[in-house]
Amino acid sequence: MAQSRQYLPLPDAPFNGEIGQTYKDSTPGNFEMKSPPDGAPNVVLIMLDDVGFGQTSLFGGPAHTPALEKLADTGVRYNRFHTTALCSPTRA
Repeated sequence: MAQSRQYLPLPDAPFNGEIGQTYKDSTPGNFEMKSPPDGAPNVVLIMLDDVGFGQTSLFGGPAHTPALEKLADTGVRYNRFHTTALCSPTRA
C-alpha cells in the first residue's frame, strides 16, 4: 500500500475575509474543514512539564489518570523512550 508523504499539521488556508475598523465592519472568511485521508492513523501527543511517565496511574504511579488509562487500553503504549533533562521544549 503506497502512502503519500505529507507533513502535518496541514497548512492553513489564506484568510479570505476582511478586517475592518470594528467587528461590524469586518466579514469572516470562508473556511473549509480539512479531513485526513482514509486510513490515516490517529496520533495523540501529550506533553507534560516536570512529570515522569511513572507518576501516572497508567504506569503504576500515584496520580489518578482514568482518561489516559482508557486511551491506552484501546491504543498503543510507548513505555520505552528517552527524554532529555531539559524542560525548555514545554516552555517554548
